[in-house]
Amino acid sequence: MPRSSSSRRARSMSDSLLHQGTTNVEDLNHKHFVLVHGGGFGAWCWYKTTTLLKESGYHVDAIDLTGSGAHFFDSNNISTLSQYVKPLTDFLEKFDDDKKVILVGHDIGGACISYVMELYPSKVSAAIFVAAAMLKSGQSTLDMFSVQLGLNNLCQRAQIFRYANGKDQPPTSIDYDKSLIKELDRVKGFI
Repeated sequence: MPRSSSSRRARSMSDSLLHQGTTNVEDLNHKHFVLVHGGGFGAWCWYKTTTLLKESGYHVDAIDLTGSGAHFFDSNNISTLSQYVKPLTDFLEKFDDDKKVILVGHDIGGACISYVMELYPSKVSAAIFVAAAMLKSGQSTLDMFSVQLGLNNLCQRAQIFRYANGKDQPPTSIDYDKSLIKELDRVKGFI
């Protein structure tokens, strides 16, 4: 089976992101990584990272958030961040009080790990934000997306807002018109 180009060279412990930064995280072999996917993904997107961390002797769990991956729930009915991150909060509630995790969040997973860090500060030893959504104080996730996507009229036209709390309430999620997204990829040179 052919290997991806990212795995063709031999890996070493010096390749680890944890050893390149200035953060000093003590005794990582006894730490537990919890990986939180970005929007539109699931725990499956962490399969290479999970494999590499486990092969290096770390404890790792990748969580499917509500309506994502193998977690069956109609995402159009998710109306709050707390509902979306419930599988993660359930995991941390059951996690031993004397142990800590290292949270890793990608994309909207960044907002999710920020949320649970506030709920369970004694269970989190570190957080790693990977190209993650970072909200300003008082800013909603949808506010952030509208600012990012507002830079391109095509992105705005592709947005389909969902209203799980009713049309008279703020939108609870965003979907995209797939035919317009394909056009956006061509415009940006992705295809």
